[in-house]
Amino acid sequence: MLNLMPSHLVRLAVIAISAIGAPCLVVCAEPIAPAESNLEFDSGTKGWQTVLDGVMGGRSTGRISAGEGGTLQFTGELSLENNGGFSQIRTAVAQGLFAGTKGLLMRVKGDGRTYQCDIRSSRVRVMAGGYQRLFATKAGEWIEVEIPFDECTFNTFGQRVRDAAPLDPTTIESVGITLSDKKPGDFALEIDWIRPLGAAQKATSNQSLATVAEKANLTTLLALVKAAELELPKGARVTIFAPTNAAFAKLPEEQVKFLTSAAGKSVLQTILKHHIVGQPLEISAVLDRRRLKALSGQTLNVDPNKLTINDAQLVATDVAFESGVVQVIDSVLMPELRTIDEMISADARCSTLRTALDAAGLGAQLGKDNPGPWTLLAPSNNAFAGVPPAALSALLADKSALTAVLAGHVLPTAIRREEMLSQGSARTLMGDGDVAFALNAGVITVADARIEVADIEAANGVIHIIDRVLLNKKSASTKSSAKSDGKSDANTMSFAQRATTLFELAIELGVPLFNDGDPASCAALYEIAITAVVLLGDNSTTMQTGTTLSDALKAGKANADPKERAWIYRRAMDRALEIMQVSH
Repeated sequence: MLNLMPSHLVRLAVIAISAIGAPCLVVCAEPIAPAESNLEFDSGTKGWQTVLDGVMGGRSTGRISAGEGGTLQFTGELSLENNGGFSQIRTAVAQGLFAGTKGLLMRVKGDGRTYQCDIRSSRVRVMAGGYQRLFATKAGEWIEVEIPFDECTFNTFGQRVRDAAPLDPTTIESVGITLSDKKPGDFALEIDWIRPLGAAQKATSNQSLATVAEKANLTTLLALVKAAELELPKGARVTIFAPTNAAFAKLPEEQVKFLTSAAGKSVLQTILKHHIVGQPLEISAVLDRRRLKALSGQTLNVDPNKLTINDAQLVATDVAFESGVVQVIDSVLMPELRTIDEMISADARCSTLRTALDAAGLGAQLGKDNPGPWTLLAPSNNAFAGVPPAALSALLADKSALTAVLAGHVLPTAIRREEMLSQGSARTLMGDGDVAFALNAGVITVADARIEVADIEAANGVIHIIDRVLLNKKSASTKSSAKSDGKSDANTMSFAQRATTLFELAIELGVPLFNDGDPASCAALYEIAITAVVLLGDNSTTMQTGTTLSDALKAGKANADPKERAWIYRRAMDRALEIMQVSH
């Protein structure tokens, strides 16, 4: 029987490794469960859908989004109105996928609420039911949850069906997660992966990272990890792309001196995070991908033919330790340390955009004080040249209109080109609406603008250079209509609607950040939303709203506690929403 292997696997099979003492060959002693038996999210969340109590008149919400590091985020609000009270996500799976397994193993980070795993079988189909098992979460902590199939009970409409046949894993046709704990309010669950329980597992070891580092000639890396006081995510299993001692020796002495100083500690932490992926990947799984997302928030490019990670050569693979696996490389992986604002300043293709950002006062919002992540859809100089000169001059002279237009080019999350089609659309910073992603003539477009250069990594997000300015028709026409008839009602309405949508979006994105233990990012997001509304405001803005928001900005910037700062901004937004609702 002829056995054909991809070229990169042939090459790996003959690489001798001395990373842990005696040389060995990179071969699997036992078969590993096929990749398709795992539900993972490195390539997005395609195939997952929400099922809400709206089908029965309820008002609960649910949203699926791709999280940092290749996860699925399930967020929303549970409502008990109209006899509702559930929000669910689920995906279909091929029958037989879990044959020979004993259950499911999930790595999740929750909010302390109790969720339910819902499994449907082709053998027994009923309305509003299936095989179910509850599982508790710990607020802000990653945990592994086991769902043994023999502990799943068959239920329909919340009632257990007695004498039901046990779940046969060969008949599983869908897997889902449901929240129905009868507690109204916001919820957030993040899923790293769902894997078969009882199937062949990946290589593991009880050796510590320090022990592995000593044996594998990675002592410089270990010393830098200690100097940076960097800790792996609690309870996480990871992949570390570990530069050898010789790799670190290539760095300039002055750079090493800075990185090991107090001033360089945060930069060193970012560099080290750029070598860590938030899931354990054996080398075969690494080389099956083209890009991996590091804990730095930036991506790593994988070349399976050259056996490189961002041009660093793999020299030893699959060295297991207690929290994952180490892949040894011959060079240090350097992340982009400049912010979006700094990169736009240095890019000659975006000099007009630089001028526009300065005129609107938005540059600082994309700078070092705001970690993001953001996506900037950056019109090139040629794109601005396509705007009639008179219209461009008028836009640059009108700070409110310019802010509205530029905010339509900022997305409050990091979206890379490969994620666009699966996501379909994304809400802009101002919340006026979504920008749609599409495939036109083989080219991915954003709101019909072509992407000239994609995936320019920055310290706080990603930049895509586009060939057209995305003009906001609503904001562009508002002032002209007000001037033509001398009335401000339409302008007031437009401002209130935009501000309301922006604040609601900021709260939707900010609450999970705060609950996940990142109040600084939550506060930064709220601050940007309030600043944008203040900049957009004109004489139509009520005095009470303007004062509420301006006072909050001053109080927040003067408060060093990120939790308190976030609450100052949140209360101000809630108050402004009340005022605008009454005035509307």
